[in-house]
Amino acid sequence: MTASPQFDVIVVGGGPVGTTTALKLAKRGMTVALFEKREASTLEHRASTFHPPTLEMLEELGLSQPLIEAGIIARSYQFRDATIGKIVELDFAVLDDDTAYPYRVQVEQSRLTAAAQQVIAGEPNVTSTLGAEVIAIREDDEGFEVDVRGEGGEVTTATSTYLVAADGSRSIVREHYDIDFSGHTYPERYLVITTSLPLHEIHEDLAVVNYVADPENWHVLLRNPSGWRVLFPCDPALTTEQQTDPAYVVSQLRRVVPELDGYPVVHVTVYEVHRKVAQTFRKGNVFLVGDAAHVNNPLGGMGMNSGIHDGLLLAELLPGYANGEISSEALDDWAEKRRAVARHYVGEETEGNWNALRDTSEERRAAKRAEWEALGRDETARRQFLLTSSMLASVR
Repeated sequence: MTASPQFDVIVVGGGPVGTTTALKLAKRGMTVALFEKREASTLEHRASTFHPPTLEMLEELGLSQPLIEAGIIARSYQFRDATIGKIVELDFAVLDDDTAYPYRVQVEQSRLTAAAQQVIAGEPNVTSTLGAEVIAIREDDEGFEVDVRGEGGEVTTATSTYLVAADGSRSIVREHYDIDFSGHTYPERYLVITTSLPLHEIHEDLAVVNYVADPENWHVLLRNPSGWRVLFPCDPALTTEQQTDPAYVVSQLRRVVPELDGYPVVHVTVYEVHRKVAQTFRKGNVFLVGDAAHVNNPLGGMGMNSGIHDGLLLAELLPGYANGEISSEALDDWAEKRRAVARHYVGEETEGNWNALRDTSEERRAAKRAEWEALGRDETARRQFLLTSSMLASVR
């Protein structure tokens, strides 16, 4: 690389993590190139929960209010039993003194991506390109060269001093640097159905977010602007085609609405679930954030939120490091702490949720119900529980 780098930072991946990271770096004075291989932001039926600390961090970027306006505020959530019904409803009001956002916001992640891209369009320090797939990476003493293939197949090259991988679980950056990404895959896949059924009218005692325990038929009910989202574990013996067949989808929905007629389904998807963490989140001037660094069970809605935290906390440090005001050890500390959060906080919390909902031991199930009921009676214990489940504890 003979010429000076064109950009301070190249961010690979323009989802919610990449766009917010790029925007914050730009607002902190760095020049950024953002490349996203998809040609447009679509309504993604993936992550849809924004936790309090995420809303706090996004406020600086002017992105919290658009999410609140577009979404549904969940001021509580429930643990339920498929047979018994509601066990406890946990009200976020106990966090009023801990955060300006004592609630979750339920809205599809693509709303954040679109809002961030809109702000980026007016930010002179960011060059954002959609339909631009990174296909090769080279590094030398001067920095990075990245080859990018555009929509028409043409290949251009961008250069930078730093490289941020926000390009998902199949990250080309992580693979290029041969960073181990180990863990396990859960035994069942998840069937996620978005339905137009007004479940809050059919079941009048539902909260916006509901975790329903059952040894065979556990599920999750989430209300979003696009409809109610219902998550079920899939029979692993069935193929994807069988699991998405309308007759099978209706049979699953009848767990929630036994008298269901017709096919009131907006969207159906089936996906594998993994718990994996990269061996390191930093390799020199390469940084991994979001799904490029860690993936986990979605129960609890922590994956996207934790990824946003990765990127925005990095963006607080990298400009100072580039200016010589922050040591390399501070970036190592970021990498170690974010990896510890992914392994011991997000991973264990979400796996704990999965185990609690599907437990087959009636003795353990009864003990868990008693534990949930106790949270409803003890405000101090409820606050400590919600500090963890809301992710405030992971960033404080």
